[in-house]
Amino acid sequence: MKTSIITDQIIQNLSIASLTARDHGLKHVELHGLDGKSVECLSEAEAREAKACLDEAGLTVASLASTIFFMCPLYDDYEISLFKPEFAVFRGNIRDHLDQLKHVCDLADIFGCNVIRVFPFRYPDNQPGKLGGTEEDLNRIASVMKEAADIARDHGKILALENCPYSHLPKGRMTREIVRRVNSPSLKMLWDPGNSYRAEVTQVPEQWLNTTLEEEFQEVKDDICHIHLKNYHLDPALAKPFVHTGMLEGDIDYISLLPRIAALDVTVSLEPELDPDTCVKEIDVLSGCVRDMNL
Repeated sequence: MKTSIITDQIIQNLSIASLTARDHGLKHVELHGLDGKSVECLSEAEAREAKACLDEAGLTVASLASTIFFMCPLYDDYEISLFKPEFAVFRGNIRDHLDQLKHVCDLADIFGCNVIRVFPFRYPDNQPGKLGGTEEDLNRIASVMKEAADIARDHGKILALENCPYSHLPKGRMTREIVRRVNSPSLKMLWDPGNSYRAEVTQVPEQWLNTTLEEEFQEVKDDICHIHLKNYHLDPALAKPFVHTGMLEGDIDYISLLPRIAALDVTVSLEPELDPDTCVKEIDVLSGCVRDMNL
């Protein structure tokens, strides 16, 4: 199993992050935030400088974790805001994001990378209720993703559509529906079981609920091209009840899931969303699982 970490989980300074990842045995990394910029906002010169830094550490890039279509309203009257100020993003309308996707594809060439993460649109602040995953939403998202997949195809890239709890499609089953509707080899899934677990059920139509992670994995596995790993513990007594934990310390049973994931032959990237020192320790935890399970 190919293992990786999103470098800004360690630090946004790529030189330090890449050497840390290397020293803890990783051969691959995923790129999102670099010195305050989301990867899709880098210039070609900045990308070449970053690539030289990775080459020096002996690392390859498994995926560009872009924020294409995240801070992008699905409908013109939607108001969206950023859930965490330090999360680096690209902003604009659908056309702006499609144009930026072409730039990301060029950056992916520089990084020698074929996989680019995209999002199923930020959930609106001004439209409460069960909006995620309605038929109207699914049709509109699929239409945009079809155009995006065509861009990726023309550049020889694969888009990885991530299920995200801050988006219209928080469940993996929901992003898989878009992948199936678009039906393009250039659009696959980025499955994040942690995101599926913590999806706000009040925002998810009933048809997408009541599936365990193991059941969801069996349903979506053939469409997965990349995976993020994080874990949570649910504490209903808290105002924010989903608490980030180490990979083996939360409610998701990765001891059971990891062997199934390993059979897919895709890269898994750590995204612990914990303090930097703990994120580094999580590299060793994942490496220990891979070794102990002979993955």
